Amino acid sequence: MFRHLSLIFVFLMLGFLANGQEGFRVIMSSGKNYKKTEKGYFELKNGTPLSKKDQIEVLPNGMVILMDSEGRLLEIELEGQYNMATLDLKELYPPSELIYTEWEKFYNQKRNLDAWPPNDYAKEPSNFVDLHLNFPSSTEVYGRYIQLDWADIHDQYQVRFWNEYDDIFETHDVNSTHFTIDLLSSSLAFKDIFGVEVFAKNSKRSTGIYFLDKLSPPDKELLDQALNTFLEEGTMLTNLTKAIMFENRGLFADAATAYQNLIKQYGDLMIPFYQSYLDRFGY
Repeated sequence: MFRHLSLIFVFLMLGFLANGQEGFRVIMSSGKNYKKTEKGYFELKNGTPLSKKDQIEVLPNGMVILMDSEGRLLEIELEGQYNMATLDLKELYPPSELIYTEWEKFYNQKRNLDAWPPNDYAKEPSNFVDLHLNFPSSTEVYGRYIQLDWADIHDQYQVRFWNEYDDIFETHDVNSTHFTIDLLSSSLAFKDIFGVEVFAKNSKRSTGIYFLDKLSPPDKELLDQALNTFLEEGTMLTNLTKAIMFENRGLFADAATAYQNLIKQYGDLMIPFYQSYLDRFGY
């Protein structure tokens, strides 16, 4: 999966430079903010491209984070009208090719939905309806912790782990609709691939078995190197960029976990990113 990433990044950057673009991308727009054009005002959305000819208006309690052509992240948090050609804003992040490439890829592939892996259980009838996990039924995983979430069908649940021989090797009874998998636990630390299922004990309904495949050591090392290039750790934008990096690389269980952690920490501001992720899978 990761072998072609460097080439993709190079082509993205070369295409950007060839087009001579010097505009901005709206990374995040909170509150009511607008883009002013000759045809009127249009609400700013996450991912909106802006040229230096554009003007935006930020209303009270609004906030806009922009990315420029060098991957610099800029913040507008005071109400008013702003001309893109004369912006002089608070810099949240210095120029970064990695940030530029990841966010451009994230918003530019909005996206060829046919290329997304299906969740084979999300649209199944009977036993599977309304009981599925929030990532594809087969996915690679990177991080130590994976958060499982499913809709509450007012039942008692059991999380089951399956091995490659179609045997259940571990179960956990849970009283909520959440469960965290620790990939370094004694039962999982030495398994490269395993299945996980959520079973509703009373109604006998099931999510089906989802397969999690740990990244190979070389691929994990490549991603470690990319994630370690951030100058500031633990900030909202760093963690959000990491989440979209997971999504860009097809690490959907990691992405879903990262989005949920962002919502816990930063609230409603992060919900649009998680919701757009869910929408792409038809949830």
